[in-house]
Amino acid sequence: MESEEAIIAQLGELFRSSFPGKVEVGIGDDAAVISGIDNKLVATVDMAVEGVHFRRDWSTPFQIGAKLTTASLADVLAMGAEPKYLLVAAAIPELNNLQLVTELAKGIRSIADEFNVMVIGGDLSKSEKMSLSITALGELSAIPIKRSGAKVGDLVYLSALPGLSAAGIAILERSLDRPRYVVEAHLNPKLKTPRMLTKVATAMCDISDGLTVDAGHIATESKVSINFKSEKFTSAADFKDLQELATELGEDVFDWILNGGEDHFFIATVDPSQADKELGIEVGEVIAGEAEILLDGKVIEKNGYQHF
Repeated sequence: MESEEAIIAQLGELFRSSFPGKVEVGIGDDAAVISGIDNKLVATVDMAVEGVHFRRDWSTPFQIGAKLTTASLADVLAMGAEPKYLLVAAAIPELNNLQLVTELAKGIRSIADEFNVMVIGGDLSKSEKMSLSITALGELSAIPIKRSGAKVGDLVYLSALPGLSAAGIAILERSLDRPRYVVEAHLNPKLKTPRMLTKVATAMCDISDGLTVDAGHIATESKVSINFKSEKFTSAADFKDLQELATELGEDVFDWILNGGEDHFFIATVDPSQADKELGIEVGEVIAGEAEILLDGKVIEKNGYQHF
């Protein structure tokens, strides 16, 4: 049985090699010390609770750590910032289970390394159910991309077609044997930096709570409405495969796309003068209105994930 001190020491060794020059004090002291931040500091925090955000009979500790790290970094990227540092707090039933804690940490490290982000501190506690909280810090050298910048006439882009994570849940719930990449889209989603969108977006948001919900955040803050066009979705490169899977499972593909959530892609509004196929998938436009989200002119009644 490993003591808490021994586990923390091993976690320190796992993450210590990733310390950059700006981290004067990292894991092992009362707090981290960072120097030389000349730009704006962007901060966000995400929490995942067993039985609410993940199931341990579906997800490995590695996948749990990787997925929440992905969610945290997506929030920083959505502001147009570059992620730099992570603080991690975990509550685990089997605190003395070194393998579990190590696998959780390796999952976090796998995403952190991919984006050149450093884990600089954290906390461990024992609890009846596993929970994980990650604070992500980033640097921003330009004006932040907020949800409030969308203008009537802007085009709406997605960095990728959502819905595959919802398909993964449908497969897991049915205990079906399907292509692993579909299940992985839910258990360990892939994140790509929206570099081109960041350069031209008037407003941006990640769509982890579902496209309808997160588009609604932009609409509310910008005091506009957003009208999606179904033919824009159906012409996307990945739509056919998603539609075939939805048909096979007796699901509504547009429910997956609009309300599924946990895809960790980005929605952005863009001035028409900046329109470019390389930005992603153009799916609609910003229109005047009372913060409504529409599909082909009809208000979408069902929403995606609600926290409360």
